[in-house]
Amino acid sequence: MEEEINLGRDAILELENKIPEYLKNLPPQILGVQKIENATILTMTPGAYNLNYHVLIDDKKFIFRVNIQPQSGLSNQIEYEYQVMKYLQQYQIAPRVYHLDNSKTKFCFGILIEEHLEGPWVSLSEEDAPEIAALLAKLHALDPKAIRLITWTDPLMNTLELVQSDLQEYQSKRSAEQRVIKLAKDILEKIKPQLIAKRGLFQPDSINHTDTAIDNFLKTTQGLRLIDWEKPRYDDSSYDIGCFISEPTQLWCSSTILSSEGKRVFLENYIRHSGKDSDKFYEKVSIREPLISLHWVFWGMNRLCDLKDCTTITELKHVHTERLARWERLADFENIEKIMARL
Repeated sequence: MEEEINLGRDAILELENKIPEYLKNLPPQILGVQKIENATILTMTPGAYNLNYHVLIDDKKFIFRVNIQPQSGLSNQIEYEYQVMKYLQQYQIAPRVYHLDNSKTKFCFGILIEEHLEGPWVSLSEEDAPEIAALLAKLHALDPKAIRLITWTDPLMNTLELVQSDLQEYQSKRSAEQRVIKLAKDILEKIKPQLIAKRGLFQPDSINHTDTAIDNFLKTTQGLRLIDWEKPRYDDSSYDIGCFISEPTQLWCSSTILSSEGKRVFLENYIRHSGKDSDKFYEKVSIREPLISLHWVFWGMNRLCDLKDCTTITELKHVHTERLARWERLADFENIEKIMARL
């Protein structure tokens, strides 16, 4: 394992060493700077599928984003991110984007250069809940037909299919546990009749970020912003809301969860800003959230299995190992038991 982690570190360093020379060959006007003589890498913030290098050029900071794996499943992952962020930046929701390179000539991966946003993450607190709700309502009010998006035409059943795919992936892992498989199948069998009966309530109606964990919300001096646009989708807005209030989503970022009062404040503010029918929207979120939570649990379990089975992609081995505590919080069997207990 140690040897594989070292290989991961070496792969990250190899990428890092290529960045300054790559930047020097870009026309300065692309980045809005006078010249590109010195590019200094300040630090690197890893994502689950990307490496985000913080770069200083001519006293201006950028994020040099290297897409290692396509979370969306698209072959043009980085182009998809770029186009969505390009549209959203005018609404002060996403970071500004400067440069896209999916040629994979200088690097083996897609490259995106975007604005470096300063500011802390939001917290799982009653105080931050209203501002988060307002930003999501603002996103969901935009015209989803203005950009080409992955579309879930049958949102509730598409969510079920996502979880079934997660379970199928988990069953293929060498380190998969039979008790996990059995309980997950029991949950899906128990809720499937309700999903079939209620599927008509759900229709694609808005742009969804689909990864509304708190470490994707930054408090900047210009206001709250959403980062990491890897898999936005045209979907029913209940996905983003169900994702934010999901305990497993919260556990990815923190060992604590949103209080009942914080959840109430968040939902009430979202409904007020969005103009949704209160009773109908509460029902939709309550139906969909358990599936979203199960998806997050399996996401953690599958990544943890990859580490145990030594199948994590080389460039991410070191990064994923450093996040072992996060994967373990998500992969806790108790999280699935809690989902079953609420049904």
